[in-house]
Amino acid sequence: MQVVLEALHQGDYDTAFETLVRTLALAQGEDAAEAALLLAEAYSLYGEGGIERANRALEEGLGSVPTLESHPRYRAILAEMRALEGAPEEDVRQILPKTNDPRALYHQAQALMYLGLPEEALEILNRPLELPAFLAWRAHTLRGKAYERLGQAAEAAAAYKEAARLAVGMEHYWNLIDASAMFVEAGMGHEALQALREAQPDIPELEDPEDAATRYYLEARSQLLLGNPSLALDAIQRALEKEREGAEPAHGTPLVHGQALMQLGHPREAIEAFREAVKRAEDSDRSYALHELAVAYLESGELTEAESTLREVLRDPEYGYPGEAYGDLAEIFYRLGRYEEAAQAAHEAIRQGSLSAGHLILGNLAYDLLHLEEALEHYTQAGQEAPEGSRDWVTAQQMVIDTLAQLGFRRPEEIVSRSEAVLPYLHPADEWHQTLSNYAERARTMMGGNRTLN
Repeated sequence: MQVVLEALHQGDYDTAFETLVRTLALAQGEDAAEAALLLAEAYSLYGEGGIERANRALEEGLGSVPTLESHPRYRAILAEMRALEGAPEEDVRQILPKTNDPRALYHQAQALMYLGLPEEALEILNRPLELPAFLAWRAHTLRGKAYERLGQAAEAAAAYKEAARLAVGMEHYWNLIDASAMFVEAGMGHEALQALREAQPDIPELEDPEDAATRYYLEARSQLLLGNPSLALDAIQRALEKEREGAEPAHGTPLVHGQALMQLGHPREAIEAFREAVKRAEDSDRSYALHELAVAYLESGELTEAESTLREVLRDPEYGYPGEAYGDLAEIFYRLGRYEEAAQAAHEAIRQGSLSAGHLILGNLAYDLLHLEEALEHYTQAGQEAPEGSRDWVTAQQMVIDTLAQLGFRRPEEIVSRSEAVLPYLHPADEWHQTLSNYAERARTMMGGNRTLN
């Protein structure tokens, strides 16, 4: 059977099936049973498309050796097929064997995945299983799917990478693409790009437009994560070109196009991209695209459109980022001079978990009323909650420094330390760059020119 195992690993299924069918026709007893089991295993690789033939192979094996029904691998493959057919969990569990046989355990894990039980599948797949090569990489792929289903993107990416290391040909390629996608979801841009580079040699000369669009999309998202919007824009424009060549239009392509344009400071151009994303998206994806569209409207100063779009987002009870939406709504109300509504929306943003956005607006409201102590408290809280380098973080640092300056340059050492922290994130032409530099210089003078921070 070594010839069959090698053929299955190399993806030469014609040779594998031809050899197995011939062996099954000529063999008897245990040899026939083993050929039938391997044939059923091979058909199981096709998922739903292999159910009928896998079941038939199991029946043929049982016809050769009636006691085969107690064999762990027989029972595990049978349970996998029953789970794939939609049998109840209780029925499948009655078939599953108690065993330490690695190949039976692999099929047991597959059955558990079909039942929607990724945690139990992982209990098996995280063991060291001695499997033939054609199943070894698939076990890691299955482990990646289990982690993916559980929302553990970094773990899924690592599993797909390990699967790629063991797989050959296009299976090596597809596992790297899956790894890149999961690295992107985990916010690991460098690792995502590295996986794409490793997949590069496997790209077919005549690549399917769908596959190419996926690659360029992942490249664009990776570059966005790394703060390279120009490179992201180049990649996503290639993805859009592949859609025009026949790839299935996806909502994510114009969405990333819009995000790249936003990072480049072109919100008006981004509006058209986000509108296209909204048109293509469904359910929660549509609400997410609408939120991005609202932010583009906000950045473009189209406040009425931004408000109506955000209200549509907030009508979706399943939307996962209501705090951020209320924070943006609070900013719209603040810019429109609707201060009471701004305060209400800011408090709701905080209640929904978007602390930095809510505290920034409450800080602005207090600052405008010259309630500087209250403003300082809100700005400080916003700076603590926002990720360093984010828009909210930069704004919060600027306003903490400005408020401390308005309070008579209170805590000059803090003015210096916050200025030195935030200035690298500001373009030298930004008016805040000069303002903060002046504040820092005056604070140093008040400290006697001492740059050493307490």
